[in-house]
Amino acid sequence: MLFLVELDHVKSDAPMPPEAGRAFIEQVILPTLERAEQLAAEKKIVSGGAVAGRIALRFTVEAESLRALDQMISSLPIWPLAETLITPLVALGDRRTGVQAILQSLASRSS
Repeated sequence: MLFLVELDHVKSDAPMPPEAGRAFIEQVILPTLERAEQLAAEKKIVSGGAVAGRIALRFTVEAESLRALDQMISSLPIWPLAETLITPLVALGDRRTGVQAILQSLASRSS
């Protein structure tokens, strides 16, 4: 099953002092990127990357189940600090097959 995963870091309104910024980069951002690269090497993340200019990720995941997907996403260090949106996807070939069946059904009704 394919899923579009969107993770957006939730920022607080308070400015982050340099020490906290450094800790955030070392403890959250870099480990998150490392884990995402590992998932990509394992072919679990099929495509995607970091959003330019934001602390956010967008990627397509192939997972056997919702449980496997949940475990994968929650393994990212940024997950507890992020708003997460997951959208199930239909493979293009599967969609084409479904649309062709609808077309055939409509054609048989108009005959």
